[in-house]
Amino acid sequence: MRNTIIAAMAALAIGLGAVPVQAQDEVNWLALPEDKAALQELDTQQTRALRDSVRHCDDVRRSDHSGTPCVFLDLDRTMRQAEDAALRSYHFALPRSMRYDEARNSGAAMERVMKLREEAVE
Repeated sequence: MRNTIIAAMAALAIGLGAVPVQAQDEVNWLALPEDKAALQELDTQQTRALRDSVRHCDDVRRSDHSGTPCVFLDLDRTMRQAEDAALRSYHFALPRSMRYDEARNSGAAMERVMKLREEAVE
């Protein structure tokens, strides 16, 4: 009985704690630049932050880190704390399959974000 109560309280705390994180992960489409050169710079910065998280977590043996909790949690925390709204929005606008992949096709990633931005702003 005691374990059930503790488990229920833990689940409630986790559930309540997740609400603010979801709000921080929202994409501000207006913060994203329209031109390709600026998006390229954001892609470079995001990839650099990903590589920093990969080194921190010692997960250098692969290029797709979407299955490595240390990497994606560290990177998401870093992006949530980033003061650059455009970088934060770019990171969370990327689909998960590209967001944590060092070997992603940058051109395809930028095109996808540009298309999503155009649809959201219209």
